Amino acid sequence: MSKKLWGGRFKKEMHPALRCFSYSLAVDKELFDAELAVNAAWAKMLARTAIITQAESKAILKGLARIEKDLEGKDIARYVAEVEDIHTLIQSELEKRSGAVAKKLHTGRSRNDLVVTSTRVCLREKIAVIRYETSRLQKALVAAAEKAQGAIVPGMTHLRKAQPVLLAHHLLAYVEMLEEDKARLADTLKRVNILPIGSAALAGSALPIDQKFLAKELGFEKIARNSMTAVSDRGFLAEFLANLSILWMHLSRLAEDFILWNSEAFGYVELDDAFATGSSLMPQKKNPDVFELVRGRAGVIFGHLQSILTVQKGLPLSYNRDLQEDKPGAFDAVHKTTIALEVLALTVASATWQKKAMAKAVADDTLFATDILEYLVRKKVPFSEAHSTVGQAVRFAAESGKGLRELSLREWKRFSPGIGADIYDLFDPETSVRGKKTIGSTHPLKVRQQMDYWTRLLA
Repeated sequence: MSKKLWGGRFKKEMHPALRCFSYSLAVDKELFDAELAVNAAWAKMLARTAIITQAESKAILKGLARIEKDLEGKDIARYVAEVEDIHTLIQSELEKRSGAVAKKLHTGRSRNDLVVTSTRVCLREKIAVIRYETSRLQKALVAAAEKAQGAIVPGMTHLRKAQPVLLAHHLLAYVEMLEEDKARLADTLKRVNILPIGSAALAGSALPIDQKFLAKELGFEKIARNSMTAVSDRGFLAEFLANLSILWMHLSRLAEDFILWNSEAFGYVELDDAFATGSSLMPQKKNPDVFELVRGRAGVIFGHLQSILTVQKGLPLSYNRDLQEDKPGAFDAVHKTTIALEVLALTVASATWQKKAMAKAVADDTLFATDILEYLVRKKVPFSEAHSTVGQAVRFAAESGKGLRELSLREWKRFSPGIGADIYDLFDPETSVRGKKTIGSTHPLKVRQQMDYWTRLLA
């Protein structure tokens, strides 16, 4: 016979097909540790408020401790067919260990406020892990920037060569993005760290539930101000998934850059054999599957966000069983994010930079067109006039089958009389990056300062 926390009103057992359809232990087993913590706090509170005796509370706490010892790390999936959810599993196991007193544990609460409390406790821990793994990826990117040792690549816009930039500057761009992702997740904790238990099914409880004690015991900063909101809103999960989606958008862009850099067309990076795969047909292939999987799985995470928004969009207050679907996507997103961050950090750290390919790529004269433009501006040529002048020179060189540096000084002067022989000094990647002056630019000194800053911050 299946186990559940309700049934007195029913004559018949639940049909096996409905059990299969509605039971959720396969997913909410993720809440095992959080559920035990919430139950322990609840048992202490019940004794503190004299709803149960101290002896009864101790018996329940002892039983919960035994459950943790007996089931921690075990395959809870073996209970999936007979136990409705994680709450029922713990309750039934507690009754085996603590006897009839276990039936008092659920006093004053509903699965509605219990599950959302456990979810919030669990999510706090998951956010901490994700932020930690994000920092590990940041460290790997900073280390990769250090390993690049002044390498210069064509910075690109519209996937076309634009201006020379330090490779380290490009890598640190992702460190900056990831820091904002961590900050968003930290800010989400303000909405996650609100205690809902005590709200019962939706209206609160007539029993003397001490929510202030529970908040302190479980580490919540606030208590929910509205019991209906507390049990029926999953905005905090939608926000979490929205922030993960932004994180994955950044991971996908990082992956795309590495996919391009690893291609024969670019050739900037060689992946370690331990983080690449081959072809079942073509023996020569060494594929960047890590990055392709990250790029592909970003879409899965975006889908989880869309799913939780759709689940909630038409729900009347208060709780509806639709909300059982809040956890599969959230937990899957956590697992995918954690492993992706770990693998990306390892892959980036083990990659080897191919500086000859980078040097060849920055030999393109058109990369220095903006340097020539600013050269003319420094000679007091109006910006729009200088822009037109350089554009005409680029067109003339292309039509003549020459590089810009191959134009004679006489040819240059046809475009602007103020141009001198020093224009040829501009066709140098190091001169270009060292010419930048603004904060956050690709100037080597400013990039060095960025690397030192991140090294200190992430230590």
